[in-house]
Formats: sequence, C-alpha cells, structure tokens
Amino acid sequence: MFTKLTFSLISCYFNALLAILGNSLLISLIIRKSPRSMGNYKYLMLLFSSFGVVFAIIDVTNQPMLHFFNGAYIIFSRNVLGLPRRISFWYIALNCACYGMIMLLLVYHFVYRYLAVCKPHRLELFSWPYYNILIIIFVVVSLEWWIVAIFVAGENPEVEGHIQETMAENYGLNDVKDYTYASSWFYRIDRITGQEYASIPDFLFLANLGVIITSGFSTIIYCWLRLRRELIQSARELQSISQRTLEMQRQLFHSLIAQTLFPVFLMFIPAGILLCFPILKMNMGPVEVVILPLITTQPFMDAIVPMCFIKDYRMAILNFVRRNKNRAKVHTASDLVEDRSATNSRVFSLRA
Repeated sequence: MFTKLTFSLISCYFNALLAILGNSLLISLIIRKSPRSMGNYKYLMLLFSSFGVVFAIIDVTNQPMLHFFNGAYIIFSRNVLGLPRRISFWYIALNCACYGMIMLLLVYHFVYRYLAVCKPHRLELFSWPYYNILIIIFVVVSLEWWIVAIFVAGENPEVEGHIQETMAENYGLNDVKDYTYASSWFYRIDRITGQEYASIPDFLFLANLGVIITSGFSTIIYCWLRLRRELIQSARELQSISQRTLEMQRQLFHSLIAQTLFPVFLMFIPAGILLCFPILKMNMGPVEVVILPLITTQPFMDAIVPMCFIKDYRMAILNFVRRNKNRAKVHTASDLVEDRSATNSRVFSLRA
C-alpha cells in the first residue's frame, strides 16, 4: 500500500540524490569553467552550492515529515540515525533552521551583485576583514532560528497528548518514542477551565520567523530593482562597461531572478502554508504530504539555474555531451568496419 510515509521517504531520497549530484556538478563547473569576469562572485556561488550538498545530507539523514492537526503543525522524524532523543530533536530543529540559512545565502548573492554593479567601491564588504561581518550575521540569525525552535517548538507532554491519536491514525506511529518532533500548537486547552486560549509563545515564534523572512526578501527586492535599473542603463551606455562584462552581469542577474522565484514558490510559500494553516485551524488532508518534498527540491533547483543561465557552464555541459556522442559514433563506426572486414574475410576464405 502506497502510504504517506512511503511517499515521503521516496521523495526524500530522490530529492537528496538530485541535490547532491546537481550541486557536485555545479561545484566542478565553478572551479574549472568560471570566466574571469565573474570575479570573486564564484566563491559565493561555491559556498551556496556546497551548502546545497550539506542541506541535502541533513535532510536525507533526518527524513522530516509534516502533519497538520487541529491548530497545530508537527514536523517529525523517525530518528533513522538512532540518535539520543534530545540530540535527535536538536537535529530536526537544525533541519528547520537550514531554510533560514538558504535564504540568507540568497540575500548575500543579491547584495554582492548589487554592490558589484551599483556600488563597486563598496564591494570590499566581501573581502577581508569586512566579510567577517557577514559571517557573524549568518551565524547569529541561523543560531537564533535554531535555538528559538528548540525552546519554543520543542517537545512537551501537552502537545504529545494532542497529537498522539492523529499520528497513530495517519502514520502508524502509536508511541511518541517512535519519532522525534517539533511542533507549534497555536490554540491550546486550559486544563482547569477547559477553555481554548491562544499560545503566545507559538505566535511569537511565528512572528520571529516572519521578521527574518520579510527582512531577507525586502533586501532581495530592493537589490533586484536597483540591479534592473542599472543594467538597463548600462545597456544604453556601452562605453562605460565592456560588452563581455555586461553580458556576464546579465547572465548572473537572470540566474538570480530564477534563484529567487524558485525559493518563493518551492520554499517560502509552502513554509507560509505550513504556518498559516494551523492558525486558521485548517487541515490539508493528503496534500500535506507534498509540502516538505516540495521544499526539499530547492537545493537541486539552485544548482540547475546557474548551469542553464551562465553561458560558460552551459556550453561546458553541452560540449561534454557532444564529445560523448561523437565517441559513441566513432566506436559504432569502427565496430561496423570490423564486422564488414570479418564478413569479407569469411567470404574470400569460402571462395578459396
């Protein structure tokens, strides 16, 4: 029987395999085929691709799944690594924090391109020692996401009592010891009065994530608008910039647009659904099983986009494919010649 659990596991392994292969190929292209006009930006791309591999490994070893139930969402893992329960929970919280890390790295992509095109004299922000500021921001925001998730979305008996029956019914997990989970239950029941009340910590946790995501995408939108205006102006004033550099800027800009649209539709809209549906007390039914697999396609898509939009990478792949096709044709032709020679020799021997 094809269950929710089966679908989640298959999609998890499939997405991880694609992400690791795709990002490994991109890393090779960045190292070997990056044009000089790309400058130090290739190192930022290299970092982004490397993190895509790390994210895929964390996700496939965690195998997170999602369930909605009566004002709560539950992100759970069966702890396939056999970690101690507390560490297993930290690990699933880290998996959630990786979403924020991807967004931050994407913001850095746009900030770099914005500075390179619009304010090149300030590009030193990405050089020693100033890039330590960016590292600190990345570490602080990532840790904040992770630690807040640990303390606010952590396991507790109240949530366990709320989800125990639905987890057994939908996933066959009868005992809470069979899985580790992170959860937000927005409307809880007072044990004394039996009245429902809004869980302030869970709503504050949601607000915290909203601030991080909104700040990141506000930065991206600002940089995108400024980049677009600058590139249009540069196209009109070709004297101020070489044609090759302008073409590279366009390729990178188009790549960044795609790398923004994919996270919006594959990561942050699903994440918004994940947080909003419990607030509205809506259950998604069978559709809920698609949310996390949709999100975990992101590392693979991040790898595909530069290989499609950056000409040097695209041509390297096409040339590799063509060489292999030509080799196959040569081998086929040589085999045919050998077969004909063998046939002719047999004919002549029979005549003799």
